[in-house]
Amino acid sequence: MDFYAHSKEVDGENIYQSIQAHAQGVAKKMILFSDGFCEESFSNAIALLHDIGKYQSDFQLRIRGKNIQAPHAICGAREWEKYHLPDAAAYIIAGHHAGLSDRGTKNAPSTLCYRLEQEETQDYDVYEQELKALIQNGSDTPYKDAVSCSGETAWKEYAFWIRMMFSCLVDADFLDTEEFCTGGVDRGMSTDFENCLNILKEKLLCLQEKAVTDTERARSILQRQVLSHRDEDANIYYMNMPTGSGKTLTSMLFALERLSVAKKKRIIYVIPYTSIIDQNARVFKDLFGEDCVLEHHCNFDYDTYDHISTREKIRRTSENWDAPIIVTTNVQFFESIYSNRPSKLRKLHNIADSILIFDEAHMLPSGYFQPCLEAIQILTTKYGCEAIFLTATMPDFDHWLKTFQCNGVTTCNLIEDTTCFASFKRSELHELGEIDADNLLERVMEHQNALVVVNSRKTAKALYDRYSGKKYHLSTYMNHFDRERIITNVKNSLAANEEFCLFSTSLIEAGVDLDFDAVFRERAGLDNLLQTAGRCNRSGRKMPSMCKTYSFSLESLNITGDLKIKRYYTEQTFEHFYDVTTPEAIRFYYDKLYEDEKTKMDEKNFLYAKPLEANTDYKRQAKMFRTSQIFERISYFNFAGYAESFHLIDEHTKPLLIICSDNRNEVESLLHMLTYAQSGRNIYRKLQKYMISLRPYEWDALQKAGVIQEREGIDCLMNENYYHPETGICFEDNHDYIY
Repeated sequence: MDFYAHSKEVDGENIYQSIQAHAQGVAKKMILFSDGFCEESFSNAIALLHDIGKYQSDFQLRIRGKNIQAPHAICGAREWEKYHLPDAAAYIIAGHHAGLSDRGTKNAPSTLCYRLEQEETQDYDVYEQELKALIQNGSDTPYKDAVSCSGETAWKEYAFWIRMMFSCLVDADFLDTEEFCTGGVDRGMSTDFENCLNILKEKLLCLQEKAVTDTERARSILQRQVLSHRDEDANIYYMNMPTGSGKTLTSMLFALERLSVAKKKRIIYVIPYTSIIDQNARVFKDLFGEDCVLEHHCNFDYDTYDHISTREKIRRTSENWDAPIIVTTNVQFFESIYSNRPSKLRKLHNIADSILIFDEAHMLPSGYFQPCLEAIQILTTKYGCEAIFLTATMPDFDHWLKTFQCNGVTTCNLIEDTTCFASFKRSELHELGEIDADNLLERVMEHQNALVVVNSRKTAKALYDRYSGKKYHLSTYMNHFDRERIITNVKNSLAANEEFCLFSTSLIEAGVDLDFDAVFRERAGLDNLLQTAGRCNRSGRKMPSMCKTYSFSLESLNITGDLKIKRYYTEQTFEHFYDVTTPEAIRFYYDKLYEDEKTKMDEKNFLYAKPLEANTDYKRQAKMFRTSQIFERISYFNFAGYAESFHLIDEHTKPLLIICSDNRNEVESLLHMLTYAQSGRNIYRKLQKYMISLRPYEWDALQKAGVIQEREGIDCLMNENYYHPETGICFEDNHDYIY
């Protein structure tokens, strides 16, 4: 009997791929993918074993057309001890379709131990006739240098290595199957990095030649200082540069230089905001070409590419990040690393040997600060990556790497001489203290143009309503389409030197290239104030004395939660430092803030992943961990439980599609297409630019008003009285706004 793994129909005839051919094809790819961090014998073994459950008679009947279920993944997982493989093999093979599971027990359904002990299968020993001779016994250190000997550090490194090897298997399995089923498709992107470097150098040289202000000339000084470290090897590079100093292009320049020197494979540019990722990706695409920059985030619309073949190629490339330059978000990057799902982990092995740029590095989410830093530490010390931390407000990362026992990390400060920072102090900082709304608006009217940034959407809307002059408004109560339209209008008003004011929440603070005569920032975190100040006299074309940055507190507002904590430590920083823009003041602020939030950080530590077993102490298991034991018993990991809890953004929100006169034709057309589409993923992406996210109580208010209607499985706002393109969502028929 011939044993088959896959089938396809060609000209009415069934064509089959044998299990042996598939296993060997997967092994070849997996060995290549994992070459830098795994012994060949282990990669080969799990690739050959991953589908041996397909030798079951029911599976062979199924692939020949019988409508029966035939689970197969657990079979190969049961063979891990037979070939002196570490228990990682059991986790990886068992989960290669459903995902990495928790260890569990034989009495906890869906966990690894339960499946190994209890899941029923048929005989599959016939695999030995075709594959056993190809499987070598494993070595005692299949993970090469990727895992330490013992303790909590080794436990986390081993868990990370399991994720990496899982990624290799999932990608190799998918690619080999795709090649058989389709005969090969166009996927992946490439570029000439040397050409990219020359293009960027020419661009920066042109900017230097046009520099006329001290600020513009200082950018060149900082670029030269950064490049002076191009031959210095480090795991993490700190690029502490003021707002408006050209960090985006300088960081890419340094990354391209390091990629050439250190022979890395790709550059991954990680951004905290989805609101600015389009802008940064567009900068790189315009410089290097559309065909070498992969933009991957939840709002990206693949249909921006005209040709369907290009769209499909880019979509396939996003599945495993086989691209030279990737622009993505913190959420996509870190939630992929700590996921347990094949679709997310598939790309992980392609992060190895990359240059990682973390834009606005101070915005690594504080609650997840430790696991994020640990991931960067492991990637840079064990998997050939180098990281660039890029921000105008640099925390003391060395201190926190040490606090979290992220050992073995070498760091390099790319900016040691800060004397030219004075050129980027383009406005005078004034403290207004507590002030009422009328007084605030009177001060705004004194300036040709002004930006007012406040802490709540309700406040932004209220100030906008009360302002009598030309005005604009931005908040996350507005959908992405309207926010982009407003930003374009603001840029046009600035270019025309019009008198106006923009009222906004913090979404405007970073990445949006706007230049105001005056900015007003409601007191929050020190980083918020300094980032907003970067929108004042951004190009330095006016005297600093003519441009003002104001910090203020609105009277009668009750501040609570995280905002209250950030405001408190900002006030402490003002008390301790005459100039709060200095690196010392910024480190003081972050140290105080992070110490206060240390307890919350502990809750997100992988050591404290919620166990499915009531009496299992994962931290104790981690402390007792020995790599010598991974060949004898199943290590305690809670992959599924931790992945479920690891969410960098608030999961307690619901998307709402806005249908109004400005977008009705397009939205209705897309909703109509959903009715007939086999897969609505692409259409849903197009609709996302017209969506907003609401908290539960906000959602309830609209639902009680009866203005939410479901269309093709999507919740839609159908009453235009509750949304205005200039101000966004409003509640209770435009009368009462919810905070």
